[in-house]
Amino acid sequence: MSRRSILVPEKLNGRLSLGLSVLAAVMVIQAILGVSPALALTETPDDTYMTNGEVYATALSKDGDILYIGGEFTRVRENPSGESGIDRTVSNVAAINVKTGDAIRTWRPKVAGDGAVVRSLAVKDGKVYIGGNFTAVEGKPRKNLAAVDANTNAVRVLPFAPQVGGDTSYVFALEAGDRKLYAGGGFSKVDGVPRKNLAAFSLASGALDPDWKPNTSEAVTCTDPRCSHKVRALELSSRRSSIFVGGPFSYITGSNGKGDARQSVARVYTDTGNLHPWKIPRGKIRAPQTAWDLRATPTRLYGGFGAGRNFLAAFRLDKGDSGVRTWRFSTVGNVQTVTLTPDRSRLFFGGHFGINRSNQIVCNGKRLRGLASVNPATGKIHCGWIPSLDQNRRPSYNGAWALTTIGSYLWVGGGFTGVSDSKDSQPTGNGVTEVPQTNLARFTL
Repeated sequence: MSRRSILVPEKLNGRLSLGLSVLAAVMVIQAILGVSPALALTETPDDTYMTNGEVYATALSKDGDILYIGGEFTRVRENPSGESGIDRTVSNVAAINVKTGDAIRTWRPKVAGDGAVVRSLAVKDGKVYIGGNFTAVEGKPRKNLAAVDANTNAVRVLPFAPQVGGDTSYVFALEAGDRKLYAGGGFSKVDGVPRKNLAAFSLASGALDPDWKPNTSEAVTCTDPRCSHKVRALELSSRRSSIFVGGPFSYITGSNGKGDARQSVARVYTDTGNLHPWKIPRGKIRAPQTAWDLRATPTRLYGGFGAGRNFLAAFRLDKGDSGVRTWRFSTVGNVQTVTLTPDRSRLFFGGHFGINRSNQIVCNGKRLRGLASVNPATGKIHCGWIPSLDQNRRPSYNGAWALTTIGSYLWVGGGFTGVSDSKDSQPTGNGVTEVPQTNLARFTL
């Protein structure tokens, strides 16, 4: 039985009919109330391909037609496991048609190695940059960072082959600027040259930038296992003259050797790598803490945080060098990914909140489970859209890992067995999987 025809026994008209009926009803109500339908959302995900393992990273092609996905998976599937349909072998990366939701057959690079995993992606100038922990791409030696032709008609590995090393080294974050590719993670050397968790490469030549060498560390010795100096997130400022750095670190040093305490979030210049004077006031983020993801507008920096205290927060970028916090939304579990709608009117956030060890109840009885959205100006949650990212068992420390908005779609990558709607509001209930969409889902705005 294909999920394209029948979803659950009670819904004989299938998911498409349900989605259209819900959408039509919402549009009628909005028309009566005079409300714009631009942010109408259904908690039922669209009928798209999915994966058999976690999706940790997503990136869009320049034209927005292709969504590249990376993680730890070996199959992309038209339907859930056990149902007939197209099922293709992949190696931790794949390409998805944004509009149709179908996997692209001709783009399946083999990212390999013992325990190989892709944790970051970036697209620039016809290239897909792949970061993570691996030793080869398409049989060619590549240590944790590589580039592949973005052309989905064939797979072609490019000469870009820096050796990103150190003990258990990972590239967790990639960001492509105008002339440089910035990489962040947990590493100590690049091509044998010392680089502590941050590095930059020429987009033109692929060469390691010899002068851009900021590094993250710990301000004081910390025995808590959650303390670390890795980099988990990179985000260019709106003017692209600086880049925000996120992670569990508590100190950062610029390329010129001048450093200062910065708990979890710092800002450096894109051209020099020197430390930017902007900072979040001391005490607003307390160690141990990790900034898992960041998004910037001209006036605000939004971040997802999680370690001991877990929260989503907004900080000012229009008050000189003071990153004053404007609001904070607390969660029971990490906020691991954030993104804005194209018009910046809604901030989506995902993580493992509400699906790890403890429940979180919001909006007069609804359970918050891995995915929601807030008003970016106030941090107030939107109670009408709280889908649940379902798990086989609890605690789960997956949930949502990557969010991407493009046009009228929200794409969600992570680790989940299905998506339920928020009608299951009982705090002790396990929920019923309405849609068996595993690890990759799309919602229509």
